[in-house]
Amino acid sequence: MADEVENLDEQRKLEENPFASLKISSFEVLRDAERSTCKKCKASRKYYCYKCFDVVGIERSMIPFVSLPLQVDIIKHKGEVMGKSTACHAAILAPDNVTIHHFPTIPQFKSKEKVILVYPSETALSLGDLEKKTSSNDCTHFDHVIFIDSTWDQTHSIISDPRLADIQRVKLENATTYFWRPQRKPSTCLATIEAVYYFFKEYQKYIMKSDYDGQFDNLLYFFVFQYLLIKQKKRKSKRQKLE
Repeated sequence: MADEVENLDEQRKLEENPFASLKISSFEVLRDAERSTCKKCKASRKYYCYKCFDVVGIERSMIPFVSLPLQVDIIKHKGEVMGKSTACHAAILAPDNVTIHHFPTIPQFKSKEKVILVYPSETALSLGDLEKKTSSNDCTHFDHVIFIDSTWDQTHSIISDPRLADIQRVKLENATTYFWRPQRKPSTCLATIEAVYYFFKEYQKYIMKSDYDGQFDNLLYFFVFQYLLIKQKKRKSKRQKLE
């Protein structure tokens, strides 16, 4: 009986905060943040500017920096609303490694053999399978990874672009989304920042062949904060209705 109660308590904690085990920096600076004017575009923002990819009303040194082993190119569909996209989180938190391109702009690569495209197509391999099919040197020579930032209905126009042909597709293993916006899609359909995060966790395991120790957890810094904030507001609203 005691074990059952303990298991229920653990389940409740997990439902309340599924990110509790992650090594994420303190949110204190975000809790104190006020809406301010972006220094670059002069728009009114809170926490960060999703257009300029910079924090707003906060000292940048107070926000974590994440260093990634590959350069990240995110191709954004023109129909994807900037303010609703999580792609900007990657550009803000890993500014030295992340570039966002607005389709039909697609980056040019000197060697497509050194590029990975994260997309669950029929020909896509998991990173584990990719590692098995190629030599260690072939896997570690990758220098760029591409993500597509769009709704699933908008993806086809980007993924079918001939400029992305002959680039190795990879798919992620058993990752589950916690995105708060209704998707009407399976739980394996991830928000962009979730896809970036899970990719690098798997890259560390299968390609770098080293234990994961939270090196990339801060990629979810804004995502987790917003998730918990929305959860908190929903609980408060529910209590008010009951009262």
